[in-house]
Amino acid sequence: MAEGRPYTYQSPAGDQTRTVVVVPREDGRYEVTIDGATRTVDARATGPHTLSLLLDGAQHEVHLTAKADVWTVLSNGLAHHVTLLDERARRAGRSKQGPGDKEIRAIMPGKVVALLAEVGHHVEQGQGVLVIEAMKMENEIKAPRTGTVQEIRVKPGQAVEAGELLAVIDD
Repeated sequence: MAEGRPYTYQSPAGDQTRTVVVVPREDGRYEVTIDGATRTVDARATGPHTLSLLLDGAQHEVHLTAKADVWTVLSNGLAHHVTLLDERARRAGRSKQGPGDKEIRAIMPGKVVALLAEVGHHVEQGQGVLVIEAMKMENEIKAPRTGTVQEIRVKPGQAVEAGELLAVIDD
């Protein structure tokens, strides 16, 4: 396998925009450069949406889902939302970040173990709303935006499927 062409993305993060360059290597690994700092990543698919990453000698299991340009990365019990825009998307103006999704959806099947907020509560972006147990790990699901919890569609002990609507947060 020959070394591949670089893929360049912009990742808006608050008031900053990070530049991410991914270059596939001949040995199947990737050179990933974020704002000029380069690291080698060995990534292997272990399931349809799951990767095993070897980074700086440490193994990380990550579960990925995407909705448009926003990727949800579940790792070590935490869900991270990352926007990756290629040049075409950036030029089309999709880099203008709105306030975040109103809906919180399950990114993988699991069981609700706790509710951290109630309907009517004000939550800040990144604040925990509920906890789901998946793959024998408890994962805190965080608010994608600041607002008021309008709906909670699940209860502790309930099994959920990937993509299922869990809660709604609005202004």
